[in-house]
Order: sequence, then C-alpha cells, then structure tokens
Amino acid sequence: MEFINWAAAKLLFDVLQALFMGVMAAYVYWLNKHRASQTAIKETHTRIDGVEKKVVNLEHKVERLPDHEDIEKLQEQMARTNVLLAEISANQKSTSVQVNRINDYLLNQGGRS
Repeated sequence: MEFINWAAAKLLFDVLQALFMGVMAAYVYWLNKHRASQTAIKETHTRIDGVEKKVVNLEHKVERLPDHEDIEKLQEQMARTNVLLAEISANQKSTSVQVNRINDYLLNQGGRS
C-alpha cells in the first residue's frame, strides 16, 4: 500500500517546475526591458544636459545683447550726431566760400601791388 502516488507527484513537480521557469522567464524579460529603458533614460538625460548647456550659453549671450532702451539711446545719439554733422557741413561750406573769396581777391588784387 503506497501512500504517495509517485506518478502524480512527478506530474505535480513537473507542472510546478514549468510554472517556476515561466515566471523566471517573465522576470528576466521584464528585467532586460527595464534595463534597456534605464539605458534609454540615461541617454536622454545626457542629451538633455547638452541642451541645457546650450540654453544657458544662449541665455548668457542674450543677456549681453542691447535691449530696447539701449537701442533708443543709440538712435538719439545718432540723431544728435546727424544734427552736429549738418551744422559742421554748413560751417564748412561757409568757410569754403570765404576762403574762395580771399583766394580770388589775392589772385586778382595781389598781382597789382
């Protein structure tokens, strides 16, 4: 009289072993999938760090650019400079006319004396 049915025990052991191997295969698949996504996340972090460095660099460059107030000041200075140049040009023309008159006088009157 046998208390243990060895054929049924072997079948039960084989089924449990198959289930355990199936669970292990699923775990290994999930682990490898997770590892791949960790690698992808690290690569993404590396790319984001590169982009952040470029953004910081651009922010520093933009901070040094002139703003609207600076451009308005430059326009006002250019307008004042244009007015001064116009005055200088007018003075130069009048001085040129006077020099030409003196030159004509000296050429015409200077030879008689």
